[in-house]
Amino acid sequence: MTEPTLTILLIGLDPGLSEELAQEEGFALERIADLAAVADAPEVDAVVMALDGEGPLEALGVLRAHAPEAAVLVVTQPGRDTDGTVALHAGAEDHLVVGSIPAGLLPRAVRYAVAQRRLHRELATQDEATGLPNLRGFAAIAEHHLRMADRARKPVVFLFVRLDGFADLAAELGTERTDELARDAAEVLLEAVRDSDLPARIAPDTFCVLLTGEASGAEALVLSRLVEAIALNDARREQPRELSLSVGSALYDPEQPATLEQLLNTAGRGLTNQSSGA
Repeated sequence: MTEPTLTILLIGLDPGLSEELAQEEGFALERIADLAAVADAPEVDAVVMALDGEGPLEALGVLRAHAPEAAVLVVTQPGRDTDGTVALHAGAEDHLVVGSIPAGLLPRAVRYAVAQRRLHRELATQDEATGLPNLRGFAAIAEHHLRMADRARKPVVFLFVRLDGFADLAAELGTERTDELARDAAEVLLEAVRDSDLPARIAPDTFCVLLTGEASGAEALVLSRLVEAIALNDARREQPRELSLSVGSALYDPEQPATLEQLLNTAGRGLTNQSSGA
């Protein structure tokens, strides 16, 4: 069965990389010199953009405004890895460095990014109570980050947060009340994590956060914010809810790779209580 043609917008891309994509079967290319012409570009499945001279946050903002459904891959020159990291935090699907892209990788990266973008759209908000990604949506995105960690040889931290006594509370209070507790926990978690981190509700009583970017110190920072967010949650309610959270973490090391399931199990075994509601 022939795969559908993917329309790809190239922005300021190196001629050699453009030619590699032009030779790939099933790709239809559109080219513009820079972001100034993006408003006139057609609807596309993916954008491959050279970040040279472009601010990554501004570039991603313009691209998302014009092509919100498209996968975005950014390409930087050596020594500009920070721009690529910022672009990933801003929502790009992948970052590649000129001179470090093996032959044949770019077309595969484009196809993979398009697939991940589509999957993300379909599954990212399936938890009805909290609006967070569910396990299926989270796993797809997390696996992508693990592959990027392998490529960059940088660790990734997963934070694991459990609502204590959730099953007993569900039996005692009913679904509507426990959904309120889940929303409370999600609100606390969102106040604690950084904008670039990826939180999800992976089970009725369990949340997981992928701490993106620099792993060093991220866990301690988010844990500190979590304690503060719990205190604020309690302080602003006249009648605090039965919110008690336990936290664990797991480190993904590209030198000793593990599956996502193994990482979540490791984090779950190390849970410690952070709070007790009144």
